[in-house]
Parts: sequence; structure tokens; C-alpha cells
Amino acid sequence: MNQDIESGMRSALRPVAPSDEFSRKLLARVAADPQARPKSYGLMPRSARPLAWWLATSLAACLVLAVGIERHLEQQRLQQSGLEARREVLQALRVTSQKLNLAFEAVKSQSTSLADEKPGL
Repeated sequence: MNQDIESGMRSALRPVAPSDEFSRKLLARVAADPQARPKSYGLMPRSARPLAWWLATSLAACLVLAVGIERHLEQQRLQQSGLEARREVLQALRVTSQKLNLAFEAVKSQSTSLADEKPGL
């Protein structure tokens, strides 16, 4: 089956010599305009290529700038959250210190009052 497809394609795509009329017309066109340039079969005309290059470059630069700004903002958010956590830890340490001082004072005053009650001790 594959051989049938291949042989059918080969016969359909076999080289064919151009007709004499085609050759004459082609040679006449070439002789009439020797400065004619062949058409560019690119995606865009040559005159638009520098503009497209600048457009692509500026788009890439904008993308890099946007990613850089986003990373910078993320770093700032991370730094702010770290500073907030530090502030909260310091506040917790202050409160703990105050509570421990109160407890120490309560224990100290209680032991002093006990020592006053029992003079022999």
C-alpha cells in the first residue's frame, strides 16, 4: 500500500519541462527589466523589518522591566513582612518581661511577708 502511494506521488510530481511559450515570456520579462528584484517572500516587506525589529526589542525590554519591577516589589513586601514580624516579636518580649517582673515582685513580696511573720526563720 505504501509503495502504491509512493509511486502515485512520484508520477504526479515528476519533473516537467516548461513549454516554449513560457520560456519566451520569462526571457522577455527578464530582458525588459534587468533591475527588477525578485519578491521577498518573508512575512513582511523589507521596509517594515526595522520597525518590527525595534518593536520586538522594545517589547522585550518592557517585559524585562516588568519582571524586574515585580521582583523588586515582591522583595519589598517580603522585607516589610519581616519587619512586621520583628516588631511583633519585640512587643511580645516586652509584654513577657513585664509579666515576669510582676510575677517576680509578687513572689518577692510574698516571701518577705512570710519572713516577717516567722522571725525565727
